[in-house]
Amino acid sequence: MLILKNIVKEYATGVSTIGASTINDLKGINIDFRENEFVSILGPPDSGKTTILKIICGLEKYTSGDLSINGNSTRGFSNRDWDDYRNKSVGLVLPSYNLIEHETVLANVEITMKLAGVTKLERRTRAIEVLQKVHLCDNLNKKPNQITKGEVKRTIIARALVNDPDILLVDEPIGTLDLETSLEIMKILKEISRDKLVIMVTHNMELAQKYSTRIIKLFDGKVTNDSSPYHLVVEKPVKQINGKKEKGKKTSMSLLTALSLSSNHLMTNKEKTLFISFIGSICIMVILLIMAFLSDNQDYMMKTRCKMIVFAGISLVIVIIMSSTSTYISVFARNKEVGILRSIGASKKDIFLLFNAETFIVGFASDIIGIGITLILIMPMNGSIKKIIGDSDIFKHFVGGGMVLVISSMVVSFMAGIIPSIIAAKKTSDLR
Repeated sequence: MLILKNIVKEYATGVSTIGASTINDLKGINIDFRENEFVSILGPPDSGKTTILKIICGLEKYTSGDLSINGNSTRGFSNRDWDDYRNKSVGLVLPSYNLIEHETVLANVEITMKLAGVTKLERRTRAIEVLQKVHLCDNLNKKPNQITKGEVKRTIIARALVNDPDILLVDEPIGTLDLETSLEIMKILKEISRDKLVIMVTHNMELAQKYSTRIIKLFDGKVTNDSSPYHLVVEKPVKQINGKKEKGKKTSMSLLTALSLSSNHLMTNKEKTLFISFIGSICIMVILLIMAFLSDNQDYMMKTRCKMIVFAGISLVIVIIMSSTSTYISVFARNKEVGILRSIGASKKDIFLLFNAETFIVGFASDIIGIGITLILIMPMNGSIKKIIGDSDIFKHFVGGGMVLVISSMVVSFMAGIIPSIIAAKKTSDLR
C-alpha cells in the first residue's frame, strides 16, 4: 500500500567557499507499511521522525528515492496531485495544524469535505457521524476556545477521518494532555488502526509499546530497528490517486467557501474590521460628494475642478492602501489557518482566492458604509448643498455616480488584494 524506497531528504544551508552546503535529514529510508496497522516511529530530536510524516503527505518533497502509494509512484506528482491526495487519501493530526479559531467544531470538520466538493447535506451527515465516533456531538456549535484540549485533539482526529482516508498520520498526539485524556486519544487511534494504516510519531515508548502493533526506531536519519518488518514483494494498484489518472472532481475551494471563511474571520475581529471599513467609507464619501459637485458645475473653474479631481484621486489611493494593508496584515494573522487549509488539501490558488475574498468583503463594506453616510448627509442638508453647488438634482447624480463608484471600488479592492494574496499563496511554501 505505502512504500518508502531509499528516501533521502536534504536541506540546503547556504553556499560556502567550497560550494553549496547541505544537511541530510533522511539518509535512505526503506519502509513498507501494511494496509492496516498501528505504527509508532520513535527517535531522538532531529532524527527525521516528523520529516517522514510530512514526506508521506507531500508537505515535504523528498530529494531522491521513491514513495509509492497503492502501487503508484509519486515521483511525477505535481503540487496539484499532492493537494488532491492530501485531501482524499491521508488524514493529518499534526501539532502545527490545529483548528481554525473562528469556525465551530462542526465547521472545522466540514471544511475538508468542502474542498472535496461534497454536497451540504452529505457534509453535515458525515461530519456528525465522525464526531459521534470521537464523542463530540454535544459540542458541534462551539468554537475551539470553548472546548478542552482533549476535545480539540478529538476534533482534529474527526477532521482527519471525515473523508475516509487510507492513512492517518499523527505527530505527538498526547502532547501536554493529562493521563486520562491521553489514554482516551490512544484508544481512539487504536480503534482506527483496525481498518486503516495509522502512523504515529512519538517520544513516549510506554504508550507506543502498549498500543502499537509495530515500532520503528530512527537515529540520525536512518532506521535502526523495526519490531515487525514487512516487505511487499508485488504491489498491485488498488486505488488510482494520481491526478492524471483519477477521474472525478479535483480538490478546490469554492468562492462561497472563501467568502464564508473570510467573513467569519473578519467577524471575530469586528473592531478592526469596522475601523478599516469606516476609514475607507470616509474616502468613498468624499469621492461621491466631489462627483456630485463636478456633475452639477460643468462651467466651474478648471483649476478648481482639477484640484477636486486630484483630491478624489488621493482618496481613492487611500482606499487602495487601506485595503491592501488590511489584507497584508491578515496574511500574518491567518498564517495558522493557511497551514491548516494546506494540510487538508487546499492549493496555492485556493489561498489566493481566500485573501482576495477578504479584500472584497472589506471593500464592499466600505462602499456600503460610505454610501449610507453620504445619504444621511445629503438628504437633510440638500437645501444648503444646492445653494453651494447649484439647483439641479444632486441626488440623481449621487445615485448614478454611486453605482459607478461601487463597481469601480470593487475592481480597485480586488487589485489592492492581489499582491498580499500572492504573498499568502507563496507563504505556503514555508509549510513544506
